[in-house]
Amino acid sequence: MKTAFINAKIYNTEKRAFEDGTLYVENGIIVAPCEVDETVDLGGACIIPGLVDVHTHGRILLRWDNVDANTAIKLAKSYAAVGTTSVMGTFGTCTCDKYVYSIDGIKAARQLQKNEALGANILGVHFEARFLNPKRGGAHERHLLSELNSEEMAGYIDRTKDGDDSVLFHLTCAPEMENGEDFVKTSISHGATVGIGHSAATYDECLDAIKWGAKSFTHLFNAMTPLAHREPGCIGAAFDTDAYTELISDGCHVVAPVMRTTYRQKAADKLVIITDSTWAAGMAPGIYGDCDTRNGKVGIWHDGVTINGSIIDMFTGLMNFKDFNNITLEEAIPYATINPARMVGADSFVGSLEVGKYADFIVLHEDYSRESVYVRGVKQ
Repeated sequence: MKTAFINAKIYNTEKRAFEDGTLYVENGIIVAPCEVDETVDLGGACIIPGLVDVHTHGRILLRWDNVDANTAIKLAKSYAAVGTTSVMGTFGTCTCDKYVYSIDGIKAARQLQKNEALGANILGVHFEARFLNPKRGGAHERHLLSELNSEEMAGYIDRTKDGDDSVLFHLTCAPEMENGEDFVKTSISHGATVGIGHSAATYDECLDAIKWGAKSFTHLFNAMTPLAHREPGCIGAAFDTDAYTELISDGCHVVAPVMRTTYRQKAADKLVIITDSTWAAGMAPGIYGDCDTRNGKVGIWHDGVTINGSIIDMFTGLMNFKDFNNITLEEAIPYATINPARMVGADSFVGSLEVGKYADFIVLHEDYSRESVYVRGVKQ
């Protein structure tokens, strides 16, 4: 089936601008202009690439670290409904059997998505679990953390492989801990990308990890060594290198003035908006297990103090980022689309509206509110 979405203002990522045009789609893929079987008139609406969330633990009381195929599809549909068209299911600390169970569930869900656009594309796994520094553990259960174990980590990564349809694998670790160099290098050799996070690393230790191949910093400012004028720490290393840098865009984990500082400091192609959403995202404020969202802003862990994650979706995060930095939507879009896609190695098929990529896009009302969402050319 070939479809032309006509009368549209299409976002051009390279130019960071909207251009009048037609989006041609064949079997879920954007193609060059061609004869079509059907036409969809968008009435002059703006369309932007579908949003890519590379750090999210769940939504609607479902968690990525406890999913079978059906649960993963339910999650994928929930993300698509709010504009996130690609997602990295993020694992928190739990038992090792849950990691295996959930990896298998994600693989099975991806097989279901091969033949049908069933919600957001499940890109893979973000393993923010187990191999974190307990000194900067945040809301992760300390008794479930471990020393860096290269063999164990390689086993999780290898389990995601499925021929030509291997699951993308990104992991967060504290590379300053014992065996850091071997752990980072082994993980990369097995196909993972590596981020520094939940870390007590010094500036120099971060630079070492980057030399070993680490390419990003996980939720900058949160659960890491702070920036001081004689001890730059993780934040100083993030500012002083071209590593990708995640930023939770809810205005609570990182307040607006600090977000503006980070926006000015980091290169435009290396800053990544994330939600770090908890399983309570998408629900009314309340108490959900170990997560208290009655403040309507963030989840609070069962200790009553520690922030447990956000309760926003990526579309809200994008608009927050735009408003906090006083920039246009055109300037803000790459931070929630192509940048995260590049960080995890998915930019060849998602993140922008280009020929050869998935036809994942959001149709906007005149006021830039969300009108409809398409994944691989199918309205969600």
